Amino acid sequence: MIAGHWEVVVVGGRIAGASTAWALAPYAERILVVDASRPTAFWPQQSTWDRDGNLAWAELGLLETVLACGAPRTYGDTQRIGEEVVERVYPREDDHSFRMSVPREVLDPALLTAARSRANVTVLRPARVRDLTIDAGRVRGATVRHGGVDSQVTCDLLVLADGRLSRNAERVGASAYRVVESPWFALLAYYENLPLPTDRSYFSLQDRSVLISTPCGDKQWCVALDLHQSLIDETGRHPAHSYERMVRDDPRLGPAVAVGRRSTSIGGAGRMRMLRRPMSGSGWCLVGDAGYHLDPVTAQGTRAALVTARILRDRVAGAGRVAGADLTGLTDERDAALEADWAYTEQIVRA
Repeated sequence: MIAGHWEVVVVGGRIAGASTAWALAPYAERILVVDASRPTAFWPQQSTWDRDGNLAWAELGLLETVLACGAPRTYGDTQRIGEEVVERVYPREDDHSFRMSVPREVLDPALLTAARSRANVTVLRPARVRDLTIDAGRVRGATVRHGGVDSQVTCDLLVLADGRLSRNAERVGASAYRVVESPWFALLAYYENLPLPTDRSYFSLQDRSVLISTPCGDKQWCVALDLHQSLIDETGRHPAHSYERMVRDDPRLGPAVAVGRRSTSIGGAGRMRMLRRPMSGSGWCLVGDAGYHLDPVTAQGTRAALVTARILRDRVAGAGRVAGADLTGLTDERDAALEADWAYTEQIVRA
């Protein structure tokens, strides 16, 4: 039965939502995850993190889950800045000192499977929240549509992990209090059988563009391009055409893609807004992009999602259970924990 009381209802079952459901499971009797996507849905998307991200996964107890996704570990990169080429090796501080990139079509289901493995976590997919029940300023529950049927659920805590465009965030009154418009357009596609090293990445930093190649699976690479809007305006080219041309003309990637093949369409999004919303309120909490969205140009979004999930988990763990946990002050705690990530990304976006 869907209708009834759940201690936690998580809206969104991707990185932030699935990780939060997993992390809160020891402190709740029943958790419901409502995810709008279909299992067969696919769009080119990538998740990348470095040592800090590995530590964040480990703090949530999910590092083995992401390592099992099969992406190679990279221990250095080749950087082409203008015409100069620099070979870098990452500092080896400990066993977490590597970088990793995993396609979201692999990572997201793995995290949702991990959450579902908790006996007290139920996942509805595809399903969506049609409306929220708010009484005396506190979120009390939601109307969930699944299989064409609406069900009324109540909850002690509603966790919104439904992305930067979350309508539910507006419903609970979590308006953005800091917004930075981004002039960058991000595109990517996956390639197979490229004659490139599997233990290092490649970055080409040119005038108003960054071209990146990372190994992300068995004989699979992600090739991403961050393109400044001013360059798109100057050339008059569709971003996908610029992507194909710049990959083809790159002295390192051009010969590699000529040997291998592109295995997906080119996906992308542009001019996204960085934003901060309050992290918590009466009966609700925002994790991941719903409350804190960083432009993907610096690849810090995954760590930000994990940090917010961990902050919520720690606060609930301190109380010993979800019901009755004091969630005041989470916004300041989150903003302080992620200030360096925000400052770095905003500097790139405004450059």
